[in-house]
Amino acid sequence: MIAIIGGTSFVGSDLLDTWNSKRVVTPYGSCELFMSEKAVFIARQGLKGELPPHRINHHAHITALQQLGAGKIISFGSVGGLDEEYSPGKLVVPHDIFAPFKIQTFHHTKLHFTVPGLDEKLRKQVLSALYNNELYPIDNGTYIEASGPRFETPAEIKWMAEVADIVGMTCASEAILAKELNIPHCIVAMVDNFANGIGEVPLTGNKFKKQVVKNRETVMKALGRILKDIR
Repeated sequence: MIAIIGGTSFVGSDLLDTWNSKRVVTPYGSCELFMSEKAVFIARQGLKGELPPHRINHHAHITALQQLGAGKIISFGSVGGLDEEYSPGKLVVPHDIFAPFKIQTFHHTKLHFTVPGLDEKLRKQVLSALYNNELYPIDNGTYIEASGPRFETPAEIKWMAEVADIVGMTCASEAILAKELNIPHCIVAMVDNFANGIGEVPLTGNKFKKQVVKNRETVMKALGRILKDIR
């Protein structure tokens, strides 16, 4: 079974109209999932997208997917571009993550040395699916995870741009926890804005929301192709 985790881009879509809801209880809390015949979906910030990133229960989400037998997880995430190449409207399938700001782990009582990283085989499958739908994502890039819920300052972005190409607030945490449970994981990032201080147009919350709506069709096309092509 393939698992999809989505956030901002899915709010207001009709994706879940035909999916069945299911509440799953885990040692880390319960969460609501939505299931079709071949896939399971988690709205990481709730169906209305109102839960701030720092309050998302990633442990419950990833554990619930493991309990349901998910064989692979694809996280869709809204990101800001840290370089003019990563401009609003582009899809990115990053090859690496940078997330030293949070402690995300299932291991709290003994030493455990997980080698983090995204699953390259799944990443290539996702890229192939997207190219087959003529979406032409950017192949490669580093995703840096900020703590949120606010946007970053220009000074923070200047520093982040030294090590990464896109910035988000959720997907790296999911990748780290999925790796600890040995579930292949990949990120599909939708660039919904230039990060604060990048580009000529100042970043505002309203402009961000409008771009999310504008990019939703692309995200839905990407999801549809992935669900069709990847098993």
